[in-house]
Amino acid sequence: MRLVKYKNLARVPPPIWEAARQVAAEAGRLAVPEAVLWRGPVAAEPDGVVTLAGTARLRSRVLARMLATSREAFVLVLTVGPGIEERARVMLEARLLLEGFLMDTAGWAAIELTVRGIRLGLREEERRHGRSVTHRLGPGHCDWSLEEQTTLLALFGDAPLPVTLTAAACMQPRKSISAVYGVVPGERG
Repeated sequence: MRLVKYKNLARVPPPIWEAARQVAAEAGRLAVPEAVLWRGPVAAEPDGVVTLAGTARLRSRVLARMLATSREAFVLVLTVGPGIEERARVMLEARLLLEGFLMDTAGWAAIELTVRGIRLGLREEERRHGRSVTHRLGPGHCDWSLEEQTTLLALFGDAPLPVTLTAAACMQPRKSISAVYGVVPGERG
């Protein structure tokens, strides 16, 4: 309900709560999370150029600042599959507008919950070695061009990915994200 902008949950009308419960249960059955993770060397320059694996050059001052103290980084590609977005489309076509909207929102909630769990796992693993991980940043955020999604995903080489890219560098299925995390000394984050 917070994702659909209800600030005071006590004011959510009972029919909307019920629709949200039903949609959440269905979305839980439709979500098929798949993730791939790359780890490798990173170098960030003050001018905003970030190099991954010695060859993949990305341009973002925000990303460079985030990775300034990192010598390694993780790249995550995550999807919850096409099921939720397909169901939302069917609902909207059937004029079930509330349910379709809630289903679409449930897809993004599934992504957020999954990516948080992955970050917590990465943090815990790095903590065992006296390190932590930064927050995440992905192409299309802040000053990082979405077009660089292609360069980022190329790091995986011939490994099968759970997503494809459109000509505009958007991921399919749409309920997907890519993210970079820096590995940092100490236990911050």
